Amino acid sequence: MNFFKKFPTIFVLPLFLFLPVPEIHAIHPQRIILDSYNDFAQGTSESVEIKAEGFLTPSPFIEKICSLPAEQAWSILAESYDSCLIGTSPEGKLFRVKKDGSYQLIAKFPEGNVSALTKNKKGEIFVGTSPDGKIYKIEPNGHFKVFFDPKEKYIWSMICDDKSNLYVGTGTAGRIYRLTEEAKGEIYATISETHVRCLLLHPTKETLLAATANRGAVYEIFPGGKAILLVDPEKDEINQLVVGDNHCVYFSTVGKKKFGRLPNQPQPDSSSLLPEGWIEVSGEQDENKEYPSSKTQPLVNIKPTIPPRLSEIWKIETSGLSYPIWSSKDFVFAIQWFKNRLFIGSDSGGYIYAVDTNGKMDRVLKTDSSQLNAFALSGNQLFISSSNPIHIYLTGESMREREAIYRSWPIDAGSIAKWGSIRLEKEGNVEVLTRTGNTHRTEAGWYGWQPLVDNHCTSPSGRYLQFELRLGKNAKVSRVEIACLPNNIPPKIELLKILPPGISYSSLMMPPPPPPTKTIEQLLSHDEKSTDFESQSMPPRFQVKESRGLRTVVWKAIDPDGDNLKYSIFFKPYPSSAIWTLLAKELDESLFSWDTTGWPDGFYVLKIEATDEKDNPLGMGLSASLESRPFLVDNTPPKILIQNKDNAISITVTDEGSGIKTVEISEDGKTFTPLYPKEGMLDFRKQEFVIGLTPEKKIRFIRAEDESGNISNALLNN
Repeated sequence: MNFFKKFPTIFVLPLFLFLPVPEIHAIHPQRIILDSYNDFAQGTSESVEIKAEGFLTPSPFIEKICSLPAEQAWSILAESYDSCLIGTSPEGKLFRVKKDGSYQLIAKFPEGNVSALTKNKKGEIFVGTSPDGKIYKIEPNGHFKVFFDPKEKYIWSMICDDKSNLYVGTGTAGRIYRLTEEAKGEIYATISETHVRCLLLHPTKETLLAATANRGAVYEIFPGGKAILLVDPEKDEINQLVVGDNHCVYFSTVGKKKFGRLPNQPQPDSSSLLPEGWIEVSGEQDENKEYPSSKTQPLVNIKPTIPPRLSEIWKIETSGLSYPIWSSKDFVFAIQWFKNRLFIGSDSGGYIYAVDTNGKMDRVLKTDSSQLNAFALSGNQLFISSSNPIHIYLTGESMREREAIYRSWPIDAGSIAKWGSIRLEKEGNVEVLTRTGNTHRTEAGWYGWQPLVDNHCTSPSGRYLQFELRLGKNAKVSRVEIACLPNNIPPKIELLKILPPGISYSSLMMPPPPPPTKTIEQLLSHDEKSTDFESQSMPPRFQVKESRGLRTVVWKAIDPDGDNLKYSIFFKPYPSSAIWTLLAKELDESLFSWDTTGWPDGFYVLKIEATDEKDNPLGMGLSASLESRPFLVDNTPPKILIQNKDNAISITVTDEGSGIKTVEISEDGKTFTPLYPKEGMLDFRKQEFVIGLTPEKKIRFIRAEDESGNISNALLNN
């Protein structure tokens, strides 16, 4: 599958958030297929690379060579092919780490944070510290001394040119210094931003590239200090600048979108770009001011204390054209061009990702650190550091023998399932193991790992399955296909209601839905393999009809497997009978109306039965039922008794069934008005009405209706 498009589209690919594969439902044999990057990226990998094209292969070798007694690694420098320097905080320690895993503390700086490291052509090491920013030079005997004190708050970045001139990016006034070997310093350029976060010598020109924060931008600094804004990605910060293939430059941005740049106006400082503990000032710096040191404000967290925001990788071509090639919701700390790809260190759960020149992303390496924040290139190998705690890793050496293991996420069948064949499209030697369980928590009571036998799973039946692939040295897996047969889960009737008498409902013929539609993004997304488009039909509608004796029952049923249900309805007299009689069967809708005018008066009970047998193999269908409360069928109209009394006529209305609803009188047989009972309130079962006699003779119509809609009539001669 192709998830990627050509420039200028931005590839929005979250590093660690991928869409879950839907749960499996129904008892029909199921096939689960993994054949894309998103499919495989939901699992975990150890020494396995997940390629953008959607296949697995052993990754480059990586090993953790040591852990350092400090909290945060803020800078890293390849000192030689066999060692690197690590600048840390909050105690300002500088370590030398060797490939064999040994390390030594070579210096400790009072400012608390070693924020920048570089060396010149002679191999002399320079150290930038913050806050109370100073630049130190490490002597061959290990001693250090202040090489230059610019009276700046932060030393963010340093780089040396071929003439051993040292360029220094500072904050909070956006100044860049140039220092000679004799420690003679000058302000080389001043940028209308707050912090100069990173510097890079232009790969094809005799200019300097500077990336900034609090408003991220890339400037080109010409000899003489003239600063030209080269790229404005409108983000909080640019935190890395590197040279890639064909002299192209790549940089990483973090933070939220920013708009409305005002010309020639410095941006205000912001704590959102800096770790906890930094003390900040706004505007120009007071050179005589004493800034608090890290001893009173410890740096406790290398990750800026802001909510996760979008990170981007941009490319600047040699022509000057710049554009984003990749983006993520993870926080990108470091990038490094390595072996024809751009390696990315972030807070993505210990994984290192790689992006090619077009933004196509692979998941390359796995570490046991949550924050990978610095790279140092040394020949054909790469030193990698993490923070909280500090671990140092090494990758890039010749392949060594080690296990390359990919482990899937727990695949949910929705119910207990029998797991069948597992087939791979592969090259080379791949061993497959499986295990099953009945909870998604794999650490809680799963069966043990079992090998396949003739490509079939031998693990016991279980709701969840996890498979493990052990890849040989040159192996490649591009597709995994799993067969399973879930156990059927019975349907459930959750609610049943008998509607008031005298009402029925019939289905309306709805117009056919329009043909389903799909966007290009949906077709390219994870579900593009599905041949069933989402149903766009409207729910059924019912038309009402009123007539005496009509009854309606409505219910709500669900099937956890998603099977289609058929319904049957039974009835029995209550409480005199235990025998159920079929009223209707093979119903598709959860509503039924019928005529009870032929039923004897009395109480009845309905039973709704739902079955999924049509969607399951013969003999494997399941059913569920639910009984209604007793309901009354009343087909007998009220009784009207007329009696003459002294100077009056007495009308008595009785109804032993559903009860009296109305009693009305009319002189013309057309217009009826309610009669008011003798006691002033209508009784439910029996009521007497009294009408006084008049001298003139009249014929009057009497009409009585009960709650079931039965009507009685009588004539009154006065």
